Amino acid sequence: MDIKWLKTFVTAAEYENYRKTSEVLFIAQPTITVHVKNLEEVLGQELFKKTGRNVFLTQAGRRFLPHAKQILDDYYQGIHEMESWKQGYKVKLVIAVSPLIAASILPSILRRFLEKNPEIEAVIKVKESIEIGDTVANGTAHVGLARIEPFHQELHVAELYKDQVILVTAHDGRDVETAPPLEMEELIHEHLILTHNHPGYWDDLLAEIGQKFSRYRTMEVSQVNITKKFIEEGLGISFLPRSSVTRELMEGRMLEVSSEDIPLPQAATYLIYKEETREVALFKEFLRGLYTFR
Repeated sequence: MDIKWLKTFVTAAEYENYRKTSEVLFIAQPTITVHVKNLEEVLGQELFKKTGRNVFLTQAGRRFLPHAKQILDDYYQGIHEMESWKQGYKVKLVIAVSPLIAASILPSILRRFLEKNPEIEAVIKVKESIEIGDTVANGTAHVGLARIEPFHQELHVAELYKDQVILVTAHDGRDVETAPPLEMEELIHEHLILTHNHPGYWDDLLAEIGQKFSRYRTMEVSQVNITKKFIEEGLGISFLPRSSVTRELMEGRMLEVSSEDIPLPQAATYLIYKEETREVALFKEFLRGLYTFR
C-alpha cells in the first residue's frame, strides 16, 4: 500500500470530486483514478460511487476513511519526529498563546528560553484566550499563555503579571513637550472607541465610561493588531495593555493619553498547564525567573 494512494483517497473523500482533488494535489486526474483503484484492489472493496462529475464514499469507504487518516497522521508525525531528531531536538513543547501575547511579549521570551534550552523544539499554536484552557486540557498543547483565567479543575493556573491598561490615540504630529496635553473627554467625544480587543476588561470599562461621559461611540474590533492599525490610521482610539503598544509609543506612532477621569483596569497574563513534564517545568521555571507569580 502506497502512502500516496491514501493521501489521494482522503483528499477525494473531502472534495467528492476527482477534478478538484487533482488541482489540490497537483497530479493528473487519471492518476487520481489509478490511485483509488490500486487502493480498492488492496482492500478488496469499492471505495467510491460516481454520480455525474462527483464521487461519493461507499459504506466501505466511510468505514476505511478514519483508518486512512490515522495512518497518514502517524506517517507525517513519524517524518516530523525524525526531522526534529536530525536537527538535535529531543523533546517538543507545544505552547498555546493568545494573539495579543504572541505579538507582544512572546518573541522575547521564546528567544531567550530556546537559547537556554536548545534541545527543546517549540511549537506555537495561536488561539483566542477563551480557547486556550480547552486546548491545554485536551492535550493539544502542553502549556498555555492567556489573558483570561480558565475554569478547568484539572488545570494548574499561575498569574504571571499584571499589565496596566492605557488609553492610546494616533500621533497627530504635535510636539508632545510644548503642545497642550490631550484631553480624554475630547477624544472620547470625537473618536470611535475600538473595543473588545481584549477578553477581560471591556464590559466593566465601558460601564465606567458610560457613567462619566454622556456621549461616545464604539466599534468592536476583536484583534489587537487590527485595532492598532486602525488607531494609526486615525479611525479611533482604544484602551490597551501597555505591553501591546510599547513599540508604537517608543516610535512615536501613538500617544498615551492621561486617564485621570476614570480608573483604568489591569490586564493579567496567566500560565496554564495540565501536567508538569520536564519541558513544562523548564518553561515554568524560566518564566519564574522573569516574573514573580503565584
